[in-house]
Amino acid sequence: MLVHLARFRLGLRGITIVAVNRRAPKASGPGLRSVRPSRRGAQAALAAAVLGGCPADPETLPKGALARVGDRVFYEEDLVATLPELGPYAQARFAGREGMLVMLEALVDAELLAQEADRAGLGDDPRIEWERLVEVAAAYMRAEIERRVPLESVANDTAALEEAYRSHIDEFTIPERRGAEGVLFRRLPEAERAHAALLEGAPLESLGEVVQTALQTRDDAQYPAFHPVLFREDLEVGDPLPHIVSVGDRLLVGRLDRVVPPEVRPMDDPDVRERLVEIVRGPRVEAARAEILRELAERFPVEAP
Repeated sequence: MLVHLARFRLGLRGITIVAVNRRAPKASGPGLRSVRPSRRGAQAALAAAVLGGCPADPETLPKGALARVGDRVFYEEDLVATLPELGPYAQARFAGREGMLVMLEALVDAELLAQEADRAGLGDDPRIEWERLVEVAAAYMRAEIERRVPLESVANDTAALEEAYRSHIDEFTIPERRGAEGVLFRRLPEAERAHAALLEGAPLESLGEVVQTALQTRDDAQYPAFHPVLFREDLEVGDPLPHIVSVGDRLLVGRLDRVVPPEVRPMDDPDVRERLVEIVRGPRVEAARAEILRELAERFPVEAP
């Protein structure tokens, strides 16, 4: 099934025409998951339509069309007709460029689902219509949550971010890292002789070619024959390793070479900042979601049969 995305004709300028081919998977049974199109694919295609992409032949789409899913063509009026079903806040949210992208994405996903269901003989299944409604409801929920808990407002809430940073400092702390240097041996008798010589004071370089391991944090589960020795508390830089250790399929006779103390990543690190926003916004999003559901329950009470 081909999805052709054209100029996003919503009073916006400077947006190129694109065409994206996306095929929905064939249904393998009565379940709905097998016929649901990929959301990631829809997002990528629609983002290309809104943000610009590869030029396409305009003859593949009717004039003024926003998208085509098989024989179904979407126009601006299709989006406008859907807005009144979502309430005033959603209408305001979907009025902008990003909002219309979300709305178009939901409609394209729902149409892909319906057409593939028809081809699979599931066109009359009430679950298909239910899934169409779920798509629209999900778009509404995303827009309403963004309105109530805008990402930008959380990113600018310095006090909350600093508190999250302090309370999650362990998450942003890089543990102590250590590295060793030594000589590799294939056979245990050779390694034992070299290790005895090293403990007696022989220079490491006299035992053979010296290699260096990468810095690593302690992981006894992954390196049970190495890290318990490397991370002994009584070892100092330059001390010989008290035991021969396994490194891959070789035996290492060596010494502690480097120790990097624990390091706290700064709050202005982009990755740390992004994670802090997630930490702060998460509970607010869940609270907003619960509030929205309460409001909907009050507006649309369901009576028991």
